Amino acid sequence: MKLIASAAIAVILIFGAIDKIYADEKRNITKVKEGYTVEELFSQKDKLKGKKVSVRGKVVKFNADIIGKNWLHLQDGTGKTGSDDITVTTKQTASVGDIVIITGVLATNKDIGSGYSYNVIIEEATIRVDK
Repeated sequence: MKLIASAAIAVILIFGAIDKIYADEKRNITKVKEGYTVEELFSQKDKLKGKKVSVRGKVVKFNADIIGKNWLHLQDGTGKTGSDDITVTTKQTASVGDIVIITGVLATNKDIGSGYSYNVIIEEATIRVDK
């Protein structure tokens, strides 16, 4: 058990904690026109796999240049645990707290090795800061 706790602490120290969206912010993040909510990306993942998708949300975590990509977590206030936060890979940058529109290709069941796998992920995304 100590090993698991130590590993969790190491991950947080290396990659940082994830900021969460609060109730007042949820009301201010609207669905992008012709796009999806984070929850919809999870619930429609089989239909959307391999397709270009767009989503508006708050950047709650950003890690630069890991295996040649920038990684971010996006939340829009929809979904429940397991479907409320989507991981995105991109060549662009964003800051934690930015409200952005992400457009990229949705992939499912992505295993990148070293124990990291993603049920749903948006890859090769472009970022447009919205506010």
